[in-house]
Amino acid sequence: MRHVVITFLLFALSGLLAACGAANVDQLTGKTWQLTAFTEKAPAFQGVVSPEEQPNYTVAFDPNLTFDATADCNEVIGTYEKSGVNRLAVTMGASTLAFCGEGSYSDIYLHLLARAARYSVTNDELTITLDDESTLTFVVGVAPEASSPGASASIVAAAVATHEPTEKPTAKPTEKPTAKPTEKPTAKPTPKPTAKPTPTPTADPTAKPTTAPSQGPSTGLLGKTWQLTAITTKNPAFEGVIPDDQQASYTITFAADGTVSVLADCNTVTGTFEAADALADSGTLTITRDAGSLRVCGPDSFGDLYGFGLANVTSYASASDVLTMTLLDDGQMTFE
Repeated sequence: MRHVVITFLLFALSGLLAACGAANVDQLTGKTWQLTAFTEKAPAFQGVVSPEEQPNYTVAFDPNLTFDATADCNEVIGTYEKSGVNRLAVTMGASTLAFCGEGSYSDIYLHLLARAARYSVTNDELTITLDDESTLTFVVGVAPEASSPGASASIVAAAVATHEPTEKPTAKPTEKPTAKPTEKPTAKPTPKPTAKPTPTPTADPTAKPTTAPSQGPSTGLLGKTWQLTAITTKNPAFEGVIPDDQQASYTITFAADGTVSVLADCNTVTGTFEAADALADSGTLTITRDAGSLRVCGPDSFGDLYGFGLANVTSYASASDVLTMTLLDDGQMTFE
């Protein structure tokens, strides 16, 4: 009799678990979920998506095991798998790779979503837990209008090909090379042609042209590959130091033609920058990504935070071979 009772209880329990699993699946699909918050365990950071921005970060799971997601200015489609009661695996498919600009969580959101491990739905709130116990939290939102990833991709390609930053990097290099070369070479050679022809022209012209070029690259942006040593952001909230043995994986190099190249862990990025004078000790600075890879580098990577920081740079200061970039939210990134 006891054996019969235990068998009955086990059968009932298995039926209950199956019912819960089915309920979870039903609650997962057929809705458009809007992102409200995210957390990452390593490196430890967290962010909150404001109510007005939540419709820009969505995911909708279809019963046919496909999904589509919006990540700010990017659209993604893919597939997902369910197993057990609440196991969830997401496989990214075709997506646009547009640079969404300052304040965007696009890269962070997509990289976290790709690491989904399980989910739960409670009172119209979806929590996706990742492989390292990081989380994405969603609420039910309004279904967005249907969009075509192919169309979005072509629009993005056109936007990248005709991006504004190609105007401004060429505007400022022509100001200063032609401003001062014609003033001083003709100012002092004509007053005393015969009095001191050789001492004066050779003393000053050779002494100062050699000092100025060597000082500029050492304190300005150019002439170095800078390695990230520390980063602080407000939202997502993070403050940390990059370990010495990882700093070579997070670099940035500014070129005199207004282009920039970035290494962000397993990703490489190219783009443009704007600064009033790239050889100055400090000034305003903006960085715009043009192209690059967007691979998921792993749970311990600083790549997403680094990319977020670069998109939000507003100014810089350089002294004693240390470069500090200030962000829109008064966060900072430090390089050596």
